Amino acid sequence: MAKVTYKGIADAKPPELVEDDEHQLRITRATYGPGKTDPTKFRTEAIIEVMDVPDSQGIFHYLGDPNPDGDEKSEKFKALMTKKFLVAFGIDFDGEGFELDDFIGKTYTGRTKKTKDETTGRESVNLVLPDSLVQEVA
Repeated sequence: MAKVTYKGIADAKPPELVEDDEHQLRITRATYGPGKTDPTKFRTEAIIEVMDVPDSQGIFHYLGDPNPDGDEKSEKFKALMTKKFLVAFGIDFDGEGFELDDFIGKTYTGRTKKTKDETTGRESVNLVLPDSLVQEVA
C-alpha cells in the first residue's frame, strides 16, 4: 500500500478553548437547516470567531427556531434567547424574524463560559448573554 504524504500531521493538536472571560467576538458563518438530533426541527447556527484569541476554537451557537408543536413556556424561552443573541450582535429583526445574511461580520464584546459534558468529556465554549440586553430594547 502506498504511503500518503501529509506534512504537519505529527504536530496537529486541538485548538485552544478560550477561558471564561470577556472576548471580542465576530460571526463568520451562519446557516439555517434541520437539527442534527431531530431533522423535523429547524435551527439557525452561527459560527463565531474569538478575535482576541486568534488560534482558539470557534464558538458554535444555535438558535432554536419556533416549533408549532412546542409548549408555550419553551417557545417563549427560545424567543428570548434568540432576541438576546440578535441584540448583542446588532442584528436587525422585526416581529416576523431576521435575515440570515445580516449575521456575517457582526461583532459583540461579551462573556464566554467553558462547559464540559459529563457523559462524553467534551469541552465547549458558550456565550453568556445577560437579560439586560433585552431589557434595554423594547
